[in-house]
Order: sequence, then structure tokens, then C-alpha cells
Amino acid sequence: MDSRKRTFVKTFLWRFIASGTTMVVVFMLSGNIALGLTAAAIGIPLKLFMYYFYERLWTTSIEWGKVSDDPSELAVKDVSSGSSGRPRGALAQRARSP
Repeated sequence: MDSRKRTFVKTFLWRFIASGTTMVVVFMLSGNIALGLTAAAIGIPLKLFMYYFYERLWTTSIEWGKVSDDPSELAVKDVSSGSSGRPRGALAQRARSP
């Protein structure tokens, strides 16, 4: 699980990347740099707040796609080698070649 501090830093850095993108897009569409800066400035605090809680929700409440940090739960899985019991694929064929 990510710490709250890590989530905050990720949120803060992402917000400046995304706000810079917003500023450029608004400027390109309007030709007005002040409008681009205003749009970015309005979005920063609002979207910082929203993203932080969105990220915490995923970190603390949604289990889908999580991988265990516990080494005892990480196991080497047997990869099926086909019906012959021999390895398949180009690498396995090259390894058997003289």
C-alpha cells in the first residue's frame, strides 16, 4: 500500500503536469495565454483534492489488480510445456540444437 505522503506527492506532481497540459490546450484553442493560465489555476486546487481521494480509494478499498507484497505468497508457477513434457518455442528449440 502507498503511504499518504507518497499519494500526496504523486497527486501534486501529476496535477502540475495535467495543469500545464490544460494551459497549453486552452491557449492553443483561444490564443489567449491569460485564459490558459486562469483555466490551469482554477483546476489545480479542485483537481488536487479530487485526485488525492480518488487515489486513496483505489489504494485502500479496491482490491482488483493488486499483487501481494508478502514474499511467502509469491510462488514460482509451473508453466505448461505441452503434451510432450518438453519445452516449446524458439528459445527451447535453439537450446536443443547442436
